[in-house]
Amino acid sequence: SGGKSGWAALAEPRFRKLLALVVSLQALQQLSGINAVVYYTPQTLKAVGVPMLFQRFGFGDNSASLLATMLAYVPKIPSLLLTMFLMDRMGRRRLLQTFVPIMALCHFGLAGAFSFMGDSLAWPRLLAMASICTYGSAFSFSLGPIPNILTAELFPMRARAAAMSTSLGAQFIFNTLVGLGFPILRHQLGAQKVFMGFGFVCVATWLFVNKFVFETKGKSLEQ
Repeated sequence: SGGKSGWAALAEPRFRKLLALVVSLQALQQLSGINAVVYYTPQTLKAVGVPMLFQRFGFGDNSASLLATMLAYVPKIPSLLLTMFLMDRMGRRRLLQTFVPIMALCHFGLAGAFSFMGDSLAWPRLLAMASICTYGSAFSFSLGPIPNILTAELFPMRARAAAMSTSLGAQFIFNTLVGLGFPILRHQLGAQKVFMGFGFVCVATWLFVNKFVFETKGKSLEQ
């Protein structure tokens, strides 16, 4: 097709709207807390008291936190494989609509577990592990791959490279902001409030998807 290519193409009105869509999804992907969870899983599990689950087996706090982290992320491997199967069967929009609310519930569950840090009960620690485990899988089904997939699918060849560069640039910027900002917010507000905030971002993301994201399932790249 005719028209400008590269960065100049992104100035066209229809591409500006699409670019705003995918950049917003990349920002929401990071603001949903994925890298606050991934980067700081051992510290989070240690803070919520998960090591007590492994004390009877002779593990110290640090080694127990690392073991719990490994166990929490084992289900993410089959989730990645299942995502490839579901992507063209459920569609991108439906996957977001289905799994982003689950991500929100996981954040609320993790925040709730912090309410019982002073108790010796096992279930809040199990809830924290289950929340992180389920969150990682739900992210793999939805906000993990779909922003990049939509960026590749929504732009024609003449604008795709510039759009991908801008989209990924936004992702890296918000990745850095969340990665650096989480320890500060955790110290100032407490982990419980921060994870509650991530949960509300997931709710806002679900509303955004329902209003603005349209389905690309079954369409060619140039359509």
